[in-house]
Amino acid sequence: MTVLLHQEITGQLIGAYYTVYNRLGSTYPEYILEKAMMLVLRRAGVECKRQDEYKIIYKERWVGVQRLDIFAAKEVVAELKVAERIEGIHLAQLLSYMKTVGAEVGLLFRFGGPAPEFVRRVLTSQTWQQAVSKPSTEYLNHPDLIFPELTVEVLDGLLEVWRTLGPGFIHRIYAKACLHEFRLRGIDVQLRREFHVFFEDADLGAIKFGHLLVDNRVLVFPVATSGLDRLRIPNLKAWMRHLDIPLGIVLNFRSTRFDPLILRL
Repeated sequence: MTVLLHQEITGQLIGAYYTVYNRLGSTYPEYILEKAMMLVLRRAGVECKRQDEYKIIYKERWVGVQRLDIFAAKEVVAELKVAERIEGIHLAQLLSYMKTVGAEVGLLFRFGGPAPEFVRRVLTSQTWQQAVSKPSTEYLNHPDLIFPELTVEVLDGLLEVWRTLGPGFIHRIYAKACLHEFRLRGIDVQLRREFHVFFEDADLGAIKFGHLLVDNRVLVFPVATSGLDRLRIPNLKAWMRHLDIPLGIVLNFRSTRFDPLILRL
């Protein structure tokens, strides 16, 4: 008989999931369902915690702290999603969180659908590679790709961060990781924490938004959003125009595809 890794604790987590699903249903917000599962687990004598802060490390450099939307019981990470279906981005986020806390096994529990559904994952190099699709190199032939040597090096650096961290973190963590990666590569880079809005000759104020000025020629915008349509691309171009920077690169790290958006003035 096959014995699964951390079989006892995963069995307790799965049992708690079905208990909550059957008693509460699947229409409540995630934090309510998390609290219910914590209650079931603690009454069963399972040590667990939720919403803890973790230091995010990129290549031996601390790049930020994030409160992860997970709870852990010993060696197992559990992630709850209220969604109609389990998607690739959900599984990739689970693996990212497992790497962060050093857990071998993770469980993704879905609420919100017509029936209970969960997925078990073991963190290996193979499952990590499968979590993010093989990147396309089409961007290297983009007609707006100027400063070819610099921009290819920048894109390679972004790809390295994307492959190493995976999705699931806030955008400022990716900005700091990109800053560290570019400096490791000897690229002249400055971290900008905000951009200003101008109306005619008046400065209307600053908007907090971490981005990178590379070699005074390229602006890099690392973002983590459910879709690039949520960004205000004209606002980013207005900032490029004010700084007289002809090229911008936007990369959404909340994605299983490496798909940089090239901006030209």
